[in-house]
Amino acid sequence: MADRAAWACGTGPGLLGYGSDPWCRWRTCRRYWVPRALADGVVGSAGQQERTDAHRSLAYAEADPVHAVRHRALSRPEATDQCLAEDTAEAAGRARADGERALSAELFVLAAELTPVNRPALRLSRFLTAAREAAAAGDSNLARRAANAVAASRPTPAEHVAALLAVVDSHSQALAGVAGLFERCRRLASSDPQSLAAIRANVSNSDPHEALGAARKAAELARSAGRPALEAASLTMRARMERVLNEGDSRATLDRALALDVAAEADGIANSPQYLAARHAIFDDRLAEARSRLTVLLAVAEQHGQEEDLVDIWRSLAEVEVRSGACAKALAWAGKALDASVAAGLSLGPACYTTALAQSTGGSFAAALRYAAYGERAAREEGDVLHRNRNLWMAGAVRLHTGDINGAVTAFALLDRTEDSRRPADPSVFRWQPDAIEALVAAGELTSAQNMILTFPATARQNSATGAGWTRARALLLDRAGETDRAVELLPAAAEVFRRDGLPLEEARTHLARGRIQRAHRRQAAARTAFQDARDLYLLARAQPMLATVQEHLDRLDGQGRSRSREEGRAGLTDSEARLADLVSRGATNQQAAQQMYISVKTVESMLSRIYRKLRSRSRTQLLAALLAHTG
Repeated sequence: MADRAAWACGTGPGLLGYGSDPWCRWRTCRRYWVPRALADGVVGSAGQQERTDAHRSLAYAEADPVHAVRHRALSRPEATDQCLAEDTAEAAGRARADGERALSAELFVLAAELTPVNRPALRLSRFLTAAREAAAAGDSNLARRAANAVAASRPTPAEHVAALLAVVDSHSQALAGVAGLFERCRRLASSDPQSLAAIRANVSNSDPHEALGAARKAAELARSAGRPALEAASLTMRARMERVLNEGDSRATLDRALALDVAAEADGIANSPQYLAARHAIFDDRLAEARSRLTVLLAVAEQHGQEEDLVDIWRSLAEVEVRSGACAKALAWAGKALDASVAAGLSLGPACYTTALAQSTGGSFAAALRYAAYGERAAREEGDVLHRNRNLWMAGAVRLHTGDINGAVTAFALLDRTEDSRRPADPSVFRWQPDAIEALVAAGELTSAQNMILTFPATARQNSATGAGWTRARALLLDRAGETDRAVELLPAAAEVFRRDGLPLEEARTHLARGRIQRAHRRQAAARTAFQDARDLYLLARAQPMLATVQEHLDRLDGQGRSRSREEGRAGLTDSEARLADLVSRGATNQQAAQQMYISVKTVESMLSRIYRKLRSRSRTQLLAALLAHTG
């Protein structure tokens, strides 16, 4: 954990000496993590005959029987061999059972190529299996290789569609380069119910209304074709879209999918109704249920899943623990997800988002910002809009917490433009809007804040945790609009909703907001009570970044009387200026002072200029001397 924190903050040597940048670490791991890859690299750089001889030698040297078969198969690249084909197919099955889906895909391709041409059905079946395994492994190049072989094998339309959809699935969230494949699938499918159902079950990156309609039709077609696994996949997609659009009864639809009792690993755990049920439980803050479902899925993934399934489950567990206020556990789950993503060469967008979230609660704001930046970059390069937006949310939220209001507003404005055309009707799916409203209020952009509040769906329950988050944001806006008493009345009810639902960090943040409002209106006793309530909750959760923030507010309250008594001796410094002067004189950087005072770095620089002028100082050393002289 310490090593991870070091490279996150740019202080460690980095993996294999390749630097502290996780982007570099990811690229490096993809080439050098597994020692066997070194041997493969040497073989790959040789000529054809040399490669054949090298694989033959490696087949005898390799202790692992699965990899030994792989080298045997690679030593016969242009010949068919029924016995070797059977051995290779058996090895592929063993690799699949062990969760090595990429190796399984390669071996099924080799087994198909070694299968005699007078057994075309078996060859085609193995190529199709290879395509599905490559999709599960996220290997788009291998999926395309298998799909091309299927296309050349005179497949039925359903078989051709299945191969093409495997290519689509292999791209995961990054679907920018495969949009044309859906139309090609539709043309191939014609009126075949099974093929059309498969196509519609895979529509997930288009307009959500189109996806919902397609998923509904897919479920009907799959049921008529007697395909329970395909029906479960279609119902799962339908439930997902119903939830996003707040149309229909998503819970009832998901219950239908679960009732089909299809194994979670059948079509990939992340696509299963069991996993979606866990995600919906997280969205609804049914955290005990979410933790229970994820624990079951984790056992399945460890036995049958692939690395990407494990990463998704670890990330979800981290989200559960963040919401539950178990910050140390959240950091541990997020760390496992990030390490696995790096080692397996997966996209860093999702794992960095989760790590930024965990760091912002239990680690440090600086590390959270760095992870969010890396995650946004990775997601943007791979066309993953969802996780680009989530990393932007983390960047905006952390800047808000550290007092960089302009930076927060900029991040949320970019996120809002991206989401504007695809804004979900269910606000619990994305929780960034209340943070954006708070940033706009802090920046004085009250009209924009009010307009965003109006986007809150009228159908949403006000007594839910999601509703309470919007209520907190609305209270801050009311205070800035001059309705302080009304604002203060709203916050205890919101805090009670968070307490009821077991969300201590959200409850603490609501107390913090109440304290800030009270302190701004010089209600010192009420402010102190609110800050102490927040501090107690942050302390119990081990939420170090926010604990430091609320402690700074308490220190400022406790120091006000002393600041006033010393005002004349400190040449007329205001309370804030006196506090900043103390921090700087004790060695705090501008960034550290900004974080502790909940103001922006630019504000710190402006205040320091006034302090220097008032105390006739030109450097921090002279400032310290002037302070000692005035207080001596």
